[in-house]
Amino acid sequence: MDEGYRRLLHLALAHRPVVVGLAVASVAIAAVILPTLPTELATQADEGQVQVNVELAQGTRVEVTEPVLQRVETAIREYVPEVTDIIVQAGGGGFGPGGPGGASVNRGSLQLLLKPKDDRTRSSEQIAVDLRRQLSGIPGVIVRANASGGNNQLNRLLSGGNQGGGRLALEIRGESLDDARKVAMAAKDLLDGTPGVADARLGRDEGRPELAVRVDRAKAALLGVSATTVANTIRTNVAGTQAAMFRQEGNEYPIVVRLRQEERQNVTDVNDVLISTPSGQVLQAKNLMRVEDAVGPSQIQRKNQQRIAYVSAEPEAALSDAVKSVQDRLPQIHGLLPNGFSIGFGAEVEQQAQAFDQLRMVLILALVLVYAVMASQYESLKDPFIIMFSVPTAAIGVVLALKLTGTSFNMQAYIGIIMLAGIVVSNGILLVDYTNVLRRRDGLPLREAVEVAGRTRLRPILMTSIATALGLVPMSLGIGEGSELQVPLARVVIGGLTTSLLITLVLVPTVYTLFEEGISMPWRRTPRAEA
Repeated sequence: MDEGYRRLLHLALAHRPVVVGLAVASVAIAAVILPTLPTELATQADEGQVQVNVELAQGTRVEVTEPVLQRVETAIREYVPEVTDIIVQAGGGGFGPGGPGGASVNRGSLQLLLKPKDDRTRSSEQIAVDLRRQLSGIPGVIVRANASGGNNQLNRLLSGGNQGGGRLALEIRGESLDDARKVAMAAKDLLDGTPGVADARLGRDEGRPELAVRVDRAKAALLGVSATTVANTIRTNVAGTQAAMFRQEGNEYPIVVRLRQEERQNVTDVNDVLISTPSGQVLQAKNLMRVEDAVGPSQIQRKNQQRIAYVSAEPEAALSDAVKSVQDRLPQIHGLLPNGFSIGFGAEVEQQAQAFDQLRMVLILALVLVYAVMASQYESLKDPFIIMFSVPTAAIGVVLALKLTGTSFNMQAYIGIIMLAGIVVSNGILLVDYTNVLRRRDGLPLREAVEVAGRTRLRPILMTSIATALGLVPMSLGIGEGSELQVPLARVVIGGLTTSLLITLVLVPTVYTLFEEGISMPWRRTPRAEA
């Protein structure tokens, strides 16, 4: 092995422009392949759980919702043989559209617990995709399914997907609620017709049917009655007002004043409520107001002090591919935007862009710090610069490892690249440092010192690099539930370390001789003989 490496190194030193050209070409090829890789914020982990959400028309009673959930549960047991247990909940709770502490009784959820990952052929994401298609034919019911689990839920929260409910979301900014709804419906239709995108839905729920009381303010003012007086009178008669407290044996009971139940059951009963004017005149409420059927907004969402509406969906392909497909169709929406409205991507797409920008700055800072540490230890700017040539050569291994394994480029992969910035320079440090020692201590000529250092440091470099790569192999295989999160990091490090090892063993000695023989630099130092 030593003799083979000696011949390879001798050949490389004899054809230095070719070696440098091949290294530059590898970096260029990596730059070409990189845009073709699918990207996303974080990998969707298979944690053996699938969440199915069922939604009926707004205002549906829980007595109607429950049988629908039973029907969906029966269908799931038929379509998903991998399921072991199903947890069913009819009616949502918490601080949702139903109001603080209220329940969204028109909704329900089913939590599917699956067999262990090794005992099934489909992943949780594949099961969710299949369920969306198989359960989409239930009339009057909207069924959504997505892979669940702690890590997936955390990813959705970090990406802002909880606003719209999906990983891919369009944000519509504008003040008018009516115009925002029209644009949102057009955006939903666009997502429904986009390949690779499924389960498009509005982020804002339909408003609940309500009775709107419109006070004729001009007529009320002529009679000396304010809109507040009319509103309080209606509320007292229909909803009731607490007049006092009844105390008995240490217990207190509120005394609520309102009309009897049979006098407040119909809409016409509201018109018959009696209102007193300051002059003592008593008249029916219908003389001062009118009652209309209306639909009020269930919620008004804001972002950066601006009203916003979400239209979200689930990508069935890589997130970057789905985003590209939507971007190609977005010009169809731009012509429908009213004045003052804008539309763009949010949720995971927005968070991914921000995270990648921050990680890019971290990578640059890591390279600067690595160079600074080496410069301080070498007391030279030239030798660290030569060693840093080994960093770009890892790029071809990174992109090939992701491309050949079908792995997406995400936040974990980016972290792996930052790790590589500090790992791959170690091989160059061994070569350059020992070459300098041979030249200073033993007085060897440049070419001979480079070849001797290469043969001497070959085995340590191979052992450390191979040991590091093999230690990451189990992680790269994605063994166990939830292991998909760390797979990109391991594959990036293995690929980058492998190619950097193979190229560094030839490139760093070649660049070293180029700088020492053919390039004159102002910071070049004369080797000192050791005492």
